[in-house]
Amino acid sequence: MKFIKTHISLIFPLIAILLGLEFFIVFDRTTNNYEKSLQNGYSMMVVAKDEMSIDDFKAWDKHIEQVIELEKKSILKRLEMDKNAQNKKKFEASLPNFYSLKLDSYLSVSALEKVKSNLKKSDNILNIESFQSAYQSEYELFSFIKLSFSTFIIFMSIIGFFLIVKQMEVWNFLHAQRMKVMEIFGASLFLRSKVLISMALIDAVISALITSVLFYLIQNIWVANSQMQILKENVSEVFAFSDIFILLFAAIVVVMVSIYIVIINVKEE
Repeated sequence: MKFIKTHISLIFPLIAILLGLEFFIVFDRTTNNYEKSLQNGYSMMVVAKDEMSIDDFKAWDKHIEQVIELEKKSILKRLEMDKNAQNKKKFEASLPNFYSLKLDSYLSVSALEKVKSNLKKSDNILNIESFQSAYQSEYELFSFIKLSFSTFIIFMSIIGFFLIVKQMEVWNFLHAQRMKVMEIFGASLFLRSKVLISMALIDAVISALITSVLFYLIQNIWVANSQMQILKENVSEVFAFSDIFILLFAAIVVVMVSIYIVIINVKEE
């Protein structure tokens, strides 16, 4: 019971920081997959006078990754033109060339406009349809969600960090007399702070393990049974074994920085 009372005030804010970090890692992994699906689902339509290869398009913009030539017969079929075979053949020959372009990444709206303007410099290209209005609304919503989530995580982490520093100050005050005696006998700063460091490292390990268990349960209970498509497609991204080491490293860094800040402030006083 005494152990819980001593350590709970540090473990809680530390878990809050680690939860924020893990949520950010998971969000980044899942959104990367979602970005790829958005990228794969997007294509630019280009109309050209003469035939063009992928090298011709890349010469105008490096973001062009794949070029798919649309068959003129399929376009005629969509137009549902009632012509005889000979007239249809002449009309097909007079049609320009149609291409669907895939990009190498999920670009910002300004970068997409840059791609379009670069392609327009070609005298061979007659028209470009980038479907920008739909792309822009989708991109801006996606960017807003990422920004909002990141801002919230950063804000909560800052609050958690200050709470940890305050707890370190409490621990330092409780052990101040012992540390003063050790200082008189010539003990180094590290040796005087050994108790604080040991307690903090224990809490760092406990916090990392609790956070890992929580995300493991989220992955295997809640996400696995979720009906949300994006979660079902990214179950494996919610938690990875390597995340334990990332969380442990982050927890150790946070507590060590907190101890350093407290010790330096006490030393200056």
